[in-house]
Amino acid sequence: MHKTAKILLGIGTFGMLASLLIIGSSANDLLGVDESDIDWGDWIVYQGGNGEIFLDEDTGYTVYVDKSNDCSVFVSAKFQGEEHYEAYCDSYYDFDNWMQLGDIYPSYSGYYEIEVEAEEFVLVDWTTPTWGSFESMESSFFGSIGCCLSLGILLIGIILAVVLRDESPALINQNQVIPSPIIIRGGNVIQSTPSENNDGRWWEEE
Repeated sequence: MHKTAKILLGIGTFGMLASLLIIGSSANDLLGVDESDIDWGDWIVYQGGNGEIFLDEDTGYTVYVDKSNDCSVFVSAKFQGEEHYEAYCDSYYDFDNWMQLGDIYPSYSGYYEIEVEAEEFVLVDWTTPTWGSFESMESSFFGSIGCCLSLGILLIGIILAVVLRDESPALINQNQVIPSPIIIRGGNVIQSTPSENNDGRWWEEE
C-alpha cells in the first residue's frame, strides 16, 4: 500500500474513533441531565428581603417566594431606573417550598434595586446548572464535525490506496535465451547449440 494512503487511513481512523468517543460521552451527559432532578436550592445566591443586590451581567436569576403566595406577587428589579424583571410563573421549576415568579436578566453588573411584595424571597442562579448541558451539546456538535472530516480523510485514503497501489516489479522477459544443454558421450563433453523450429520447440543438434 502506498505510504500516503497509509498515513491518511491512519489519521482518518484515529479521528473517527476520537470523534465517536466525544459524541458518545456528550450523549451520555445529555441523557443524564433532567432539570426536574436539579436541586435548585444549591444555586441560591440571595435569600432575604428587599434591597440593593449585586447582580452579574453574565448570570440569569430567577425569583422565588414561599408557596403560600401566588403568581400575582409584585416583583421589580431596576438598574439605573430600567426594569430587568420578566414574569414567568411556572410550577414546573418549583423546588421545596419555593414557587417561581419570574426571571431577572441583568444588562450590566452592579447593584439592582430588588423589590418583592413578600416577607422573603430568594434569587437562584439558573444559568450555571444548565451550563453543563450547553457544553455537552457543544462537544457533541464539534464531535460530529470531526466525524465528518475523519470520514472524508478515510475515503481519500481508500481511493489513494486503490489508485496508487504498489505493483509487482517482477517482469518476465519473453526473449530470454535458454542456455545450451551439455551432453556427455563416451567420456567426452559435447556443447550442443539449441535452435528453434517453426512451432517454437527446442531440440538438440549433434
